[in-house]
Amino acid sequence: MKIILLTIILLISIVTFSQEKIIGKYCSVPIGESDVTCIDFKEKNRFAYVVSGCLGISTTGRGKFELKDEKLNLIFDKAEQVSKNEIKITEFKVKSEKEVKFEFKVRDENGIEIPANILRTSYRKHFFFDELNKVFIVDKNSPKANYRIEFIGYETVELEVDNNTDKIIEVNLFPSQEKVISDKEITLKWIKVNETEFKTGTNF
Repeated sequence: MKIILLTIILLISIVTFSQEKIIGKYCSVPIGESDVTCIDFKEKNRFAYVVSGCLGISTTGRGKFELKDEKLNLIFDKAEQVSKNEIKITEFKVKSEKEVKFEFKVRDENGIEIPANILRTSYRKHFFFDELNKVFIVDKNSPKANYRIEFIGYETVELEVDNNTDKIIEVNLFPSQEKVISDKEITLKWIKVNETEFKTGTNF
C-alpha cells in the first residue's frame, strides 16, 4: 500500500513540476504587415488561439497546452466548422432529349445578387457555360460533376450535381468566417520577449 501511494505521489509531482506555469494573454511580435497571433493561456492548461490581420480574425482554436524548455505544445480540441451558406436546388422536367440546363442564382447574405465565379471542377467535358447568364448546358445523363461558387470576401461553396433534370440552383453566400483549427497538435519554439509578447521559431 505504501509503495502504491508513493508511486502516485511521485507521478503527481512529475506532472506538476515538469512544465513551466504560465497564465495570461501573449501576442506575437508583428513584422511589417504580418498577421498577429495571440494565445490566451488559462487555468488548467487551457488556451484560446487567435490569428488576426488587417482584414480581421482569420483563424481561431481552443485546447490544452504544454510548455517546457522553450517548447510550446498546442493540442487543439476537435471542433466543427459550421457554414452559414444556403443552397436551394429546384428541379424541373427536362425539355430536351439530349441536354439539361442549370441556371445559377447567387446572392449575398442580404439577398442581393452578386457576380460570383462559378467553376465546374470535375468531368470537364460535354458542357457549355453561358457566363453572362450563369447557365450551364450539359449532356443529359452524363456523369455527376462538382461545382465551385466563389466570390472575394465570402465563403466558398462546393456542390455535386447530377445531370438528370433541369435545375435552378440558388445560393446565398455569407462573408468568410475565421478558420477553426480542429483536432491538431502544433509544437513551437517559444521565446518570451516581455510580459505580453512572444516570438516563435521554426515549428518542431
